[in-house]
Amino acid sequence: MLLSQTLSSMRPEEKGWSAEVGEDWSQGRATFGGLVTALGNEAMRRLVPTDRALRGIDTVFVGPAFAGTVRIEAEVLRVGKIVTMACARLWSAGQIAATVTGVYGTSRSTQVAIMPKATAGLPRAEDLPDPVFPANNPAPGFLQHFGMRFAEGSRPFSGVNSSTSKVYVRHKDPAALTESHVVALIDCIPSPLMQMMTTRAPTSSVTWTMQFIRHDYSFAPDAWWRIDTEVNSAGEGYACESSVVLDPTGAPAAFSRQLVTVYG
Repeated sequence: MLLSQTLSSMRPEEKGWSAEVGEDWSQGRATFGGLVTALGNEAMRRLVPTDRALRGIDTVFVGPAFAGTVRIEAEVLRVGKIVTMACARLWSAGQIAATVTGVYGTSRSTQVAIMPKATAGLPRAEDLPDPVFPANNPAPGFLQHFGMRFAEGSRPFSGVNSSTSKVYVRHKDPAALTESHVVALIDCIPSPLMQMMTTRAPTSSVTWTMQFIRHDYSFAPDAWWRIDTEVNSAGEGYACESSVVLDPTGAPAAFSRQLVTVYG
């Protein structure tokens, strides 16, 4: 199922909505976390008007979400003059799989405006090859829905001695980009921690936080975005990493931060 089809599968039911998740969105034994968060955002957007842009979203991955029918509950926590706060809970196989909190707000003038600067001088996505995943280290199933090219860094378990990566990504879904499409896109890259490893070992996101500074989703569905990521710390089975997300014009569009568990 394409991402647009999965989002469109949401149907209202008592206490929330249900949605259908295909096996093609697998990430190990669970469903791709970006899709889980996108479904949470879609549920909250049923309650929050679009004139309040998505400013931030926080996800706690409580347990695995499996392929099949998932249930989503959402509620508005507070509506202020500028900001609306909402939360969603996603259930799978009778167990809670994730909690998602969204912050949506209108714009207003302020005294200070600071925009991050992106690294320049990198090759274009069009000039880079698609990564090759060997038979003994195949790509996870959900990656069939995304294009990916490395400007810096490499595929997981290739033994690269670098804790940073700069990766171009795009959707293969021909449907028009939406806010939730971009939410899912931001989670599709592997942690740079994995490229430093030489033997296969599972990793899993525990928490994921994003802040959005641009809200332009008018790009072509297959336009290349870029995600620049740095592992800030790693040890004792956990890693903290942060990312800057650039839109297809090269402008910083969002920030992302994750706490990742490493099982090896």
